[in-house]
Amino acid sequence: MAGKKQRETIIGIAGGGRIGKAIYHLLTDGGICNNVVVMDIAPRPDDIAKSDYVQTDGTFEEFVKGKTLIINALPYTKNKELWLECFKNKVAYFDLSEDDDLDLSLGIYLEADNMDIPFTMPHCGLAPGMSTIIANSLLQEQDTATDVKIRVGALSNNSTNKLKYHTSWSGEGLVNEYRGDCRVLREGELKMEPALSGYERITLDGTENEAFNTSGGIGTLAWTLSRSDNNLSADYKTLRRVGHHDYADFLFNDLALTEGELINIFKNNVPSTQNDCVLIYVQAGDREYYKKFTPTVIGGRRYTAIELTTAIGLVSVVELYLNGKTIPYKNGYCNQERIKFEDILKTTYGKVYLSE
Repeated sequence: MAGKKQRETIIGIAGGGRIGKAIYHLLTDGGICNNVVVMDIAPRPDDIAKSDYVQTDGTFEEFVKGKTLIINALPYTKNKELWLECFKNKVAYFDLSEDDDLDLSLGIYLEADNMDIPFTMPHCGLAPGMSTIIANSLLQEQDTATDVKIRVGALSNNSTNKLKYHTSWSGEGLVNEYRGDCRVLREGELKMEPALSGYERITLDGTENEAFNTSGGIGTLAWTLSRSDNNLSADYKTLRRVGHHDYADFLFNDLALTEGELINIFKNNVPSTQNDCVLIYVQAGDREYYKKFTPTVIGGRRYTAIELTTAIGLVSVVELYLNGKTIPYKNGYCNQERIKFEDILKTTYGKVYLSE
Protein backbone atom coordinates (compact mmCIF):
# COMPACT_ATOMS: atom_id res chain seq x y z
CA MET A 1 0.00 0.00 0.00
CA ALA A 2 1.51 3.29 -1.06
CA GLY A 3 1.16 6.17 1.36
CA LYS A 4 -0.16 9.50 0.13
CA LYS A 5 1.91 12.64 0.28
CA GLN A 6 1.08 14.83 3.22
CA ARG A 7 -0.25 17.69 1.08
CA GLU A 8 -2.82 15.30 -0.42
CA THR A 9 -3.91 13.89 2.89
CA ILE A 10 -7.12 14.98 4.61
CA ILE A 11 -7.88 13.34 7.94
CA GLY A 12 -11.34 13.55 9.45
CA ILE A 13 -11.89 13.06 13.17
CA ALA A 14 -15.44 12.29 14.20
CA GLY A 15 -15.77 13.42 17.79
CA GLY A 16 -14.40 16.57 19.42
CA GLY A 17 -14.24 15.34 23.00
CA ARG A 18 -11.09 14.95 25.08
CA ILE A 19 -9.62 12.09 23.08
CA GLY A 20 -10.64 13.53 19.71
CA LYS A 21 -8.97 16.83 20.58
CA ALA A 22 -5.84 15.05 21.81
CA ILE A 23 -5.60 13.18 18.49
CA TYR A 24 -6.09 16.42 16.55
CA HIS A 25 -3.28 18.20 18.37
CA LEU A 26 -0.83 15.29 18.22
CA LEU A 27 -1.38 14.94 14.47
CA THR A 28 -1.00 18.64 13.70
CA ASP A 29 1.60 19.63 16.29
CA GLY A 30 3.76 16.64 15.39
CA GLY A 31 3.68 17.42 11.67
CA ILE A 32 2.10 14.06 10.88
CA CYS A 33 -0.71 15.77 8.99
CA ASN A 34 -1.51 19.46 8.70
CA ASN A 35 -4.94 19.00 7.13
CA VAL A 36 -7.12 17.63 9.92
CA VAL A 37 -10.84 18.38 10.29
CA VAL A 38 -12.88 17.60 13.40
CA MET A 39 -16.65 17.18 13.42
CA ASP A 40 -19.09 17.07 16.33
CA ILE A 41 -22.63 18.09 17.19
CA ALA A 42 -21.29 20.38 19.91
CA PRO A 43 -20.04 23.94 19.28
CA ARG A 44 -16.37 24.32 18.38
CA PRO A 45 -13.95 24.07 21.32
CA ASP A 46 -11.63 27.05 21.71
CA ASP A 47 -8.52 24.93 21.13
CA ILE A 48 -9.49 23.82 17.62
CA ALA A 49 -9.05 26.27 14.74
CA LYS A 50 -12.26 27.49 13.09
CA SER A 51 -11.06 26.22 9.71
CA ASP A 52 -10.57 22.75 11.19
CA TYR A 53 -13.99 22.25 12.75
CA VAL A 54 -17.41 21.31 11.41
CA GLN A 55 -20.49 21.37 13.63
CA THR A 56 -23.01 18.90 12.24
CA ASP A 57 -26.43 17.47 12.95
CA GLY A 58 -24.87 14.10 13.75
CA THR A 59 -24.91 12.63 10.24
CA PHE A 60 -21.68 11.51 8.58
CA GLU A 61 -22.23 11.38 4.83
CA GLU A 62 -20.92 14.80 3.84
CA PHE A 63 -18.10 14.75 6.37
CA VAL A 64 -16.65 11.43 5.16
CA LYS A 65 -16.60 12.39 1.47
CA GLY A 66 -13.16 13.34 0.15
CA LYS A 67 -11.22 12.27 3.24
CA THR A 68 -8.10 10.12 3.12
CA LEU A 69 -9.09 8.43 6.33
CA ILE A 70 -11.58 8.78 9.16
CA ILE A 71 -10.79 8.49 12.86
CA ASN A 72 -13.76 7.56 15.00
CA ALA A 73 -13.49 9.18 18.44
CA LEU A 74 -17.21 8.90 19.18
CA PRO A 75 -19.01 6.56 21.60
CA TYR A 76 -18.96 2.93 20.49
CA THR A 77 -22.65 3.08 19.57
CA LYS A 78 -21.72 5.07 16.44
CA ASN A 79 -19.14 2.57 15.12
CA LYS A 80 -21.23 0.75 12.54
CA GLU A 81 -23.00 3.87 11.26
CA LEU A 82 -19.74 5.75 10.67
CA TRP A 83 -17.95 2.72 9.21
CA LEU A 84 -20.80 2.24 6.73
CA GLU A 85 -20.24 5.75 5.36
CA CYS A 86 -16.53 4.97 5.02
CA PHE A 87 -17.44 1.78 3.18
CA LYS A 88 -19.71 3.66 0.76
CA ASN A 89 -16.98 6.22 0.02
CA LYS A 90 -14.01 3.80 0.12
CA VAL A 91 -12.36 5.76 2.93
CA ALA A 92 -9.99 4.12 5.42
CA TYR A 93 -11.41 3.76 8.93
CA PHE A 94 -9.75 3.76 12.36
CA ASP A 95 -11.42 3.68 15.75
CA LEU A 96 -10.65 3.49 19.47
CA SER A 97 -13.43 1.20 20.51
CA GLU A 98 -13.24 -1.81 22.82
CA ASP A 99 -16.61 -2.98 21.51
CA ASP A 100 -16.53 -5.86 19.01
CA ASP A 101 -19.95 -5.42 17.42
CA LEU A 102 -18.40 -3.98 14.25
CA ASP A 103 -16.00 -6.93 14.02
CA LEU A 104 -18.85 -9.40 14.26
CA SER A 105 -20.91 -7.49 11.70
CA LEU A 106 -18.02 -7.66 9.24
CA GLY A 107 -17.65 -11.39 9.71
CA ILE A 108 -14.07 -10.99 10.91
CA TYR A 109 -14.15 -14.16 12.96
CA LEU A 110 -15.27 -16.18 9.95
CA GLU A 111 -12.62 -14.62 7.69
CA ALA A 112 -15.01 -14.38 4.79
CA ASP A 113 -13.12 -14.43 1.52
CA ASN A 114 -15.57 -12.23 -0.36
CA MET A 115 -15.07 -9.14 1.77
CA ASP A 116 -14.28 -6.00 -0.19
CA ILE A 117 -13.93 -3.20 2.33
CA PRO A 118 -11.71 -0.13 2.70
CA PHE A 119 -8.75 -0.43 5.04
CA THR A 120 -10.35 -0.92 8.44
CA MET A 121 -8.50 -0.91 11.75
CA PRO A 122 -10.63 -0.81 14.90
CA HIS A 123 -9.40 -0.99 18.51
CA CYS A 124 -6.51 1.46 18.04
CA GLY A 125 -6.32 2.98 21.49
CA LEU A 126 -4.93 1.66 24.74
CA ALA A 127 -6.81 -1.54 25.54
CA PRO A 128 -7.31 -2.96 23.03
CA GLY A 129 -4.62 -1.31 20.99
CA MET A 130 -1.16 -0.72 22.37
CA SER A 131 -1.55 -3.31 25.13
CA THR A 132 -2.50 -5.89 22.49
CA ILE A 133 0.46 -4.98 20.30
CA ILE A 134 2.83 -5.24 23.27
CA ALA A 135 1.39 -8.60 24.34
CA ASN A 136 1.81 -10.16 20.92
CA SER A 137 5.31 -8.70 20.63
CA LEU A 138 6.37 -10.34 23.90
CA LEU A 139 4.80 -13.59 22.79
CA GLN A 140 6.70 -13.64 19.51
CA GLU A 141 10.02 -13.36 21.37
CA GLN A 142 9.73 -16.91 22.73
CA ASP A 143 8.63 -20.38 21.75
CA THR A 144 7.55 -21.87 25.07
CA ALA A 145 5.00 -19.39 26.45
CA THR A 146 1.70 -20.91 27.55
CA ASP A 147 -0.16 -17.88 28.87
CA VAL A 148 -0.67 -14.19 28.19
CA LYS A 149 -1.94 -11.76 30.82
CA ILE A 150 -2.89 -8.18 29.98
CA ARG A 151 -3.66 -5.90 32.92
CA VAL A 152 -4.50 -2.23 32.28
CA GLY A 153 -6.00 0.45 34.49
CA ALA A 154 -6.92 4.11 34.03
CA LEU A 155 -6.91 5.33 37.63
CA SER A 156 -7.44 8.57 39.49
CA ASN A 157 -4.47 9.52 41.66
CA ASN A 158 -6.88 10.71 44.34
CA SER A 159 -10.42 9.65 45.18
CA THR A 160 -13.02 10.70 47.70
CA ASN A 161 -15.64 7.96 47.31
CA LYS A 162 -16.08 4.32 48.25
CA LEU A 163 -15.50 3.28 44.63
CA LYS A 164 -11.96 4.63 45.03
CA TYR A 165 -12.42 5.88 41.52
CA HIS A 166 -12.96 9.17 39.68
CA THR A 167 -13.75 8.98 35.98
CA SER A 168 -11.14 10.00 33.45
CA TRP A 169 -12.80 8.78 30.24
CA SER A 170 -16.13 7.85 28.67
CA GLY A 171 -18.95 6.85 31.00
CA GLU A 172 -20.60 4.92 28.15
CA GLY A 173 -17.40 3.00 27.46
CA LEU A 174 -16.84 2.12 31.10
CA VAL A 175 -20.38 0.81 31.56
CA ASN A 176 -20.08 -1.22 28.36
CA GLU A 177 -16.87 -2.82 29.65
CA TYR A 178 -18.41 -3.66 33.03
CA ARG A 179 -21.58 -5.19 31.54
CA GLY A 180 -20.43 -7.16 28.51
CA ASP A 181 -19.18 -10.70 28.25
CA CYS A 182 -15.42 -11.12 28.09
CA ARG A 183 -13.64 -13.21 25.48
CA VAL A 184 -10.80 -15.29 26.94
CA LEU A 185 -8.61 -18.11 25.74
CA ARG A 186 -8.21 -21.16 27.99
CA GLU A 187 -5.68 -23.75 26.81
CA GLY A 188 -6.42 -23.00 23.18
CA GLU A 189 -10.21 -22.84 23.54
CA LEU A 190 -12.17 -19.61 23.15
CA LYS A 191 -14.60 -18.98 25.99
CA MET A 192 -16.82 -16.20 27.27
CA GLU A 193 -16.74 -15.11 30.91
CA PRO A 194 -18.89 -12.47 32.64
CA ALA A 195 -17.55 -9.01 33.34
CA LEU A 196 -16.44 -8.39 36.93
CA SER A 197 -15.56 -12.10 37.34
CA GLY A 198 -12.03 -13.53 37.62
CA TYR A 199 -11.10 -11.35 40.59
CA GLU A 200 -7.42 -11.28 41.57
CA ARG A 201 -4.88 -9.16 43.46
CA ILE A 202 -1.70 -8.04 41.73
CA THR A 203 1.24 -6.03 43.07
CA LEU A 204 2.80 -3.54 40.67
CA ASP A 205 5.74 -1.36 41.60
CA GLY A 206 5.19 -2.24 45.26
CA THR A 207 1.49 -1.30 45.33
CA GLU A 208 -1.31 -3.85 45.53
CA ASN A 209 -4.12 -3.50 43.01
CA GLU A 210 -7.14 -5.58 42.15
CA ALA A 211 -7.99 -6.87 38.69
CA PHE A 212 -11.08 -8.44 37.14
CA ASN A 213 -12.54 -9.32 33.76
CA THR A 214 -13.98 -6.53 31.64
CA SER A 215 -15.18 -6.86 28.07
CA GLY A 216 -13.38 -5.81 24.93
CA GLY A 217 -9.91 -5.08 26.27
CA ILE A 218 -8.35 -8.10 24.61
CA GLY A 219 -9.63 -7.05 21.18
CA THR A 220 -9.17 -9.83 18.62
CA LEU A 221 -6.00 -11.24 20.23
CA ALA A 222 -7.71 -14.22 21.89
CA TRP A 223 -9.29 -15.17 18.59
CA THR A 224 -5.98 -14.81 16.74
CA LEU A 225 -4.09 -16.92 19.28
CA SER A 226 -6.80 -19.60 19.21
CA ARG A 227 -5.74 -20.40 15.65
CA SER A 228 -2.27 -21.49 16.76
CA ASP A 229 -1.38 -25.01 17.88
CA ASN A 230 0.16 -23.92 21.17
CA ASN A 231 -2.83 -24.39 23.52
CA LEU A 232 -2.27 -20.89 24.84
CA SER A 233 -4.29 -19.16 27.54
CA ALA A 234 -4.86 -15.40 27.32
CA ASP A 235 -7.05 -12.90 29.14
CA TYR A 236 -7.50 -9.20 29.79
CA LYS A 237 -8.39 -7.66 33.15
CA THR A 238 -8.92 -4.10 34.31
CA LEU A 239 -6.82 -2.77 37.18
CA ARG A 240 -8.43 -0.80 39.98
CA ARG A 241 -7.63 0.35 43.51
CA VAL A 242 -8.37 -2.35 46.08
CA GLY A 243 -11.99 -2.01 47.22
CA HIS A 244 -13.47 -0.78 43.93
CA HIS A 245 -14.67 -4.16 42.72
CA ASP A 246 -17.12 -4.87 45.54
CA TYR A 247 -18.98 -1.60 45.04
CA ALA A 248 -18.97 -1.96 41.23
CA ASP A 249 -20.31 -5.51 41.58
CA PHE A 250 -23.05 -4.19 43.88
CA LEU A 251 -24.10 -1.56 41.32
CA PHE A 252 -23.94 -3.73 38.22
CA ASN A 253 -25.06 -7.12 39.53
CA ASP A 254 -26.81 -6.87 42.90
CA LEU A 255 -28.92 -3.83 42.02
CA ALA A 256 -29.35 -4.90 38.38
CA LEU A 257 -29.54 -1.27 37.24
CA THR A 258 -30.25 -0.57 33.60
CA GLU A 259 -27.53 0.55 31.21
CA GLY A 260 -29.00 4.06 31.14
CA GLU A 261 -29.09 4.29 34.92
CA LEU A 262 -25.48 3.14 35.19
CA ILE A 263 -24.28 5.59 32.54
CA ASN A 264 -26.05 8.38 34.37
CA ILE A 265 -24.29 7.44 37.62
CA PHE A 266 -20.81 7.37 36.10
CA LYS A 267 -21.31 10.48 33.96
CA ASN A 268 -23.15 12.67 36.42
CA ASN A 269 -22.62 11.36 39.95
CA VAL A 270 -19.05 10.07 40.03
CA PRO A 271 -16.47 12.91 40.07
CA SER A 272 -14.24 13.30 37.04
CA THR A 273 -10.52 13.98 37.20
CA GLN A 274 -7.60 15.13 35.09
CA ASN A 275 -5.14 14.04 37.78
CA ASP A 276 -4.83 10.47 36.61
CA CYS A 277 -2.42 7.68 35.84
CA VAL A 278 -2.47 4.67 33.54
CA LEU A 279 -0.88 1.35 34.46
CA ILE A 280 0.00 -1.26 31.86
CA TYR A 281 1.28 -4.67 32.86
CA VAL A 282 1.65 -7.44 30.29
CA GLN A 283 3.09 -10.88 30.91
CA ALA A 284 3.66 -13.43 28.18
CA GLY A 285 5.53 -16.52 29.34
CA ASP A 286 8.72 -15.32 31.02
CA ARG A 287 8.62 -11.86 29.38
CA GLU A 288 6.88 -8.87 30.93
CA TYR A 289 6.21 -5.21 30.27
CA TYR A 290 5.26 -2.63 32.88
CA LYS A 291 4.87 1.12 32.74
CA LYS A 292 3.06 3.81 34.70
CA PHE A 293 1.96 6.81 32.64
CA THR A 294 1.21 10.21 34.17
CA PRO A 295 -0.04 13.52 32.70
CA THR A 296 2.54 14.87 30.25
CA VAL A 297 3.15 18.13 28.41
CA ILE A 298 3.86 17.81 24.67
CA GLY A 299 4.28 20.89 22.50
CA GLY A 300 3.03 23.11 25.30
CA ARG A 301 -0.22 21.16 25.71
CA ARG A 302 -0.98 19.05 28.79
CA TYR A 303 -2.32 15.56 28.17
CA THR A 304 -3.83 13.46 30.91
CA ALA A 305 -2.48 9.93 31.16
CA ILE A 306 -5.56 8.44 29.50
CA GLU A 307 -5.51 11.05 26.72
CA LEU A 308 -1.80 10.42 26.15
CA THR A 309 -1.90 6.63 26.03
CA THR A 310 -5.13 6.35 24.05
CA ALA A 311 -4.40 9.06 21.48
CA ILE A 312 -0.81 7.99 20.86
CA GLY A 313 -1.94 4.42 20.30
CA LEU A 314 -4.14 5.58 17.44
CA VAL A 315 -1.90 8.32 16.07
CA SER A 316 1.03 5.90 15.80
CA VAL A 317 -0.81 3.39 13.60
CA VAL A 318 -2.25 6.21 11.49
CA GLU A 319 1.29 7.50 10.96
CA LEU A 320 2.43 4.04 9.86
CA TYR A 321 -0.47 3.90 7.41
CA LEU A 322 0.21 7.36 5.96
CA ASN A 323 3.92 6.67 5.58
CA GLY A 324 3.22 3.60 3.50
CA LYS A 325 4.49 1.15 6.10
CA THR A 326 3.46 -2.33 5.07
CA ILE A 327 0.69 -3.40 7.43
CA PRO A 328 -0.47 -7.00 6.99
CA TYR A 329 -4.22 -7.33 6.69
CA LYS A 330 -6.86 -9.63 5.25
CA ASN A 331 -9.67 -8.41 3.00
CA GLY A 332 -9.18 -4.85 4.17
CA TYR A 333 -9.34 -5.60 7.90
CA CYS A 334 -6.29 -5.22 10.16
CA ASN A 335 -6.05 -6.62 13.68
CA GLN A 336 -3.96 -4.70 16.21
CA GLU A 337 -1.74 -7.72 16.81
CA ARG A 338 -0.53 -7.56 13.22
CA ILE A 339 1.37 -4.36 14.08
CA LYS A 340 4.96 -4.72 15.28
CA PHE A 341 5.79 -2.93 18.52
CA GLU A 342 9.22 -2.05 17.13
CA ASP A 343 7.51 -0.13 14.31
CA ILE A 344 5.38 1.79 16.82
CA LEU A 345 8.50 2.85 18.72
CA LYS A 346 9.87 4.46 15.53
CA THR A 347 6.89 6.76 15.06
CA THR A 348 6.75 10.39 16.20
CA TYR A 349 5.29 9.64 19.64
CA GLY A 350 5.78 5.89 19.93
CA LYS A 351 8.79 6.17 22.23
CA VAL A 352 6.38 7.23 24.99
CA TYR A 353 5.62 3.51 25.27
CA LEU A 354 9.21 2.46 25.97
CA SER A 355 9.07 0.39 29.16
CA GLU A 356 10.67 1.65 32.34
